[in-house]
Amino acid sequence: MAVTKLTGCRVLDCTDYRITQYYSATSHRGIDLVKWACATCPIKAHTEGTVVFCQTGYKNNPKATGNASYGNCVKIKHPNGYYTLYAHMEKVYVKKGQYVSKGQQIGYMGNTGYSFGAHLHFEVRTSNDTRINPQPYLDADLPGANVKYYQTYDNNANRWLPKVKINANDYAGNLGHGISGFRIEDVTEYKVHDKVKKKWLPAVKSFSDYAGNLPNDVDAVAIKTDKYKYQVHLKNSNRWLGYVTGYNTKDSKNGYAGNIGETIDAIKVMNK
Repeated sequence: MAVTKLTGCRVLDCTDYRITQYYSATSHRGIDLVKWACATCPIKAHTEGTVVFCQTGYKNNPKATGNASYGNCVKIKHPNGYYTLYAHMEKVYVKKGQYVSKGQQIGYMGNTGYSFGAHLHFEVRTSNDTRINPQPYLDADLPGANVKYYQTYDNNANRWLPKVKINANDYAGNLGHGISGFRIEDVTEYKVHDKVKKKWLPAVKSFSDYAGNLPNDVDAVAIKTDKYKYQVHLKNSNRWLGYVTGYNTKDSKNGYAGNIGETIDAIKVMNK
């Protein structure tokens, strides 16, 4: 069996790793990765996303079939609709429904399921769950991964609303329902003003967290970015305020979007 040393890999947190089995459209719909001369290695999420499948409690079983053949494994759905799958793990550190960040450790390499030695079986799947050759993406973004999203929490329905693409000329929110949480990708940091507490809440720097204090309504948003402009819709007056490009909670004209004291029910983010 050919063994090829890798020059870059986003899914293993170690050095000196190899490909021991390549993708085949007919027999092996992924690639096998090992850490040379070592049976363990931390496994990382290739790209941010949501864990949609996770199984644990499996031991080594060369006779396993179906999902059991993957042993302990994790499947993540990414913002572009693609999936990545990580199989034969010794330990799993995440659970179904959990949002994970790019590079976050999700477990350890192992020898569970239909396996003949410690390794990571790694798959990339399209939005319709078709397995494709993952090798081109070992150290590169998935197709369409440059699409970024933002999201709001509906305070009336008590749930996060669907994610919205930045610059899609759409908005995140449900008109008539106050927003109590907000999160966005691809910005330096962002924060919201708590209408009930009458103060700006601490800044947030990732999509895996959110700005807000559920279930308190938000009445202003500030986003630090050199790429985007943003605006908000006021629940009570039923109107959109003008776009903002600044980030200064003391500047009511261009440092934040909103009118202190008036609940926000929608946010729109566009390219400058």
